[in-house]
Amino acid sequence: MAVGKRILANSLGALLCALFCASSIFSQGSKNAASLFDEGRNFQEERDWWKASEKYQEALEINPSYADAWYRLAQCSYEMDQSEAALGFLQNAKKYAGGRSDILNLEGMALISLGRLDEAQKIFEGVQKKYPNDIDSRFGLAELNLFKGRLSGAESLYADALKRNPGNAKALLSLALISAELGKTRESERFVNQAIQFRSENPQPHYIASYLNFKKGDISSAEKKCLASIQVDPNFIPAYGLLSLIYFEQGRYEEVIDLADMSISRDRNDGQAWYVKGLALKTLGREQDALFVWERGLEAVPEDEVMRAAFELLVRDAVDLEDPRRKGWAKHHVQKGADYAKKFHGLQMRFEYQAALRIDPTNYSARAAFSRLLRAEGFSENYLAQLKFIQENQILQSGIEEAKSRGKQISEDDQKIALVRLSDTVEGYDYLLSDTLASKWNVNPFYLDKNRWTIGLYSLPSRGPKVHPKLSDFAARHLAILFRGILGTSASLIPQEARSYGEAYADAHRNGYDYFILFDSSESQRDISFDADIYSARTGALVQKNSVFKTGNNRYSQALLSLRKEILSSLPIRAKLLERSGNDVLVDIGKSEGMVKGAKFSVVKRGALKTADAGKGLRFDKDDLLGTVILETVGEDISEGVLSGTGFYDRVNARDELLLIEMPKDSKESSESAMDTAPAADQNGNPIDGEDALRGSDSRATRSSELLNMIRSIF
Repeated sequence: MAVGKRILANSLGALLCALFCASSIFSQGSKNAASLFDEGRNFQEERDWWKASEKYQEALEINPSYADAWYRLAQCSYEMDQSEAALGFLQNAKKYAGGRSDILNLEGMALISLGRLDEAQKIFEGVQKKYPNDIDSRFGLAELNLFKGRLSGAESLYADALKRNPGNAKALLSLALISAELGKTRESERFVNQAIQFRSENPQPHYIASYLNFKKGDISSAEKKCLASIQVDPNFIPAYGLLSLIYFEQGRYEEVIDLADMSISRDRNDGQAWYVKGLALKTLGREQDALFVWERGLEAVPEDEVMRAAFELLVRDAVDLEDPRRKGWAKHHVQKGADYAKKFHGLQMRFEYQAALRIDPTNYSARAAFSRLLRAEGFSENYLAQLKFIQENQILQSGIEEAKSRGKQISEDDQKIALVRLSDTVEGYDYLLSDTLASKWNVNPFYLDKNRWTIGLYSLPSRGPKVHPKLSDFAARHLAILFRGILGTSASLIPQEARSYGEAYADAHRNGYDYFILFDSSESQRDISFDADIYSARTGALVQKNSVFKTGNNRYSQALLSLRKEILSSLPIRAKLLERSGNDVLVDIGKSEGMVKGAKFSVVKRGALKTADAGKGLRFDKDDLLGTVILETVGEDISEGVLSGTGFYDRVNARDELLLIEMPKDSKESSESAMDTAPAADQNGNPIDGEDALRGSDSRATRSSELLNMIRSIF
């Protein structure tokens, strides 16, 4: 009996042990590599790249040779714009599953993102040779065509992929977008409708249909398609951003604000939501609320330059100069200017310090840095003017008090020394500059009117959804401000809106402008481009097309600075004769506008210069040519020259005009900063440095960036 009990006890023990082991095995199995991989795939299908990556990494800790986990991890990294990391993960995937077309195709796409186009092409072509019917390699080759601006080549490849898989949503939607770009409206509609038919459960076909309707101006249909996209997938975030743009276009500003609040609650770093909310508030006349929203938005997304530009333009319009908040708002530009100073980037330094001073004119850090920059460029007179401004407005004292408030220890003796040093510097420069052309001719250069050109700047209506609505209006105003420059205005841009070329031409002609510019913009999440076509306000003829394209950080400011340079490179250098003493003449142009000794000018009868009937440059009648001036002594804002070639009847008088004929061959002493806002072309409108300005419009690739990014987002 005892033996029987022992046998029963042993059997029960064995059974319990077996059950425990089974339970333990089951528990471990629930967290094995395969199950973690499945969890990651579920997160990936929900487009939660971070959580998916975490699960794939956990799976790889258990099984480092799990090729699919490496591949999926690379996919997530690629979607998060981490292409370098994706390439590393793909190298591991290739160790355990080399030759797989999906791994190779993703490697090619990552290489495209990194700009390594030739390497990507070799990979896709290799896949095509091994797998002639592979669709994804065709998609890769199509994207390479888009990068190179070959829309027809990309269209052919997507069409070829569609033949092999008639229901492929990516091929259909890509063809819809390309057809729209090529003006094939019917084909575009057909492709997008087929995509909706084949993939009605996918939000993207509805979303892209909405986007295309918006782009062609059918706002009502755009709204319906966008709402359908949200109905299919309430978590499809891009649709909410597009819907807010649609509502803004319809003037439904309160609904825009509600949508923006919802987006911000989901993602505080949603720059578009912050921007469009502030814009809606501004449009409703709630300017202080808009300022508050944009300020909070810039704290969340400090790199959003367009939002910052809109914010600072509103500060300019709606905030008193004495408002203490201005000092804090200027800090961003002061810091960026200091960062550029470390890299010796003079043009960017000037841009940032000027931006800071527009916000807070009494900012000591910005004013002092700006004055030092002028001194380094050799503009002693303008440096002295800045020092006097600092002295007369007690800016140094306020700078010291601000430093103290930040905890910096400054003794009374150090404070007195700083003030005395400033006073001594002003006195010293006053003495050194007492014998200038200005004192010799008894002229104050700072009161001279140097506006050589008056140009109407007309921003055209938006042609579709933009990351930043009203971008063209803000950028046009900002560009006009940039033309006021460092050392005075040579070309005055007058920003305003126009619905068409005809409306802009009529207004410019009526106001007597020299030229008018039709200004437009386009952007994506990573790129921005500005188009500025210049026309004669007298004849309406096209003078020059200008286009700039920038990508990456600081693209907005860099694009505006490049565009300014393009416009200036087509404007002939003009001046006026101020005074005359025999053959010695004083003219109102100097080093601040890039002049050097030996620069040669034609003297033309006052009022006789006219813009060319067609093309660039200035024209005048032969009888209105009065003589020639060659500069001998070049000051900062005025110069002295020698007049010759006046003929038997000398008709040269003060206020006659000068037009640059040529610069000396070796004119390297001309300061870079002088060219910031100075016209830089000869009388025929050709750049005086002999180099063509950047022509971004020559590259169709710049025109396809928005299209390319839309296609790359299709899943």
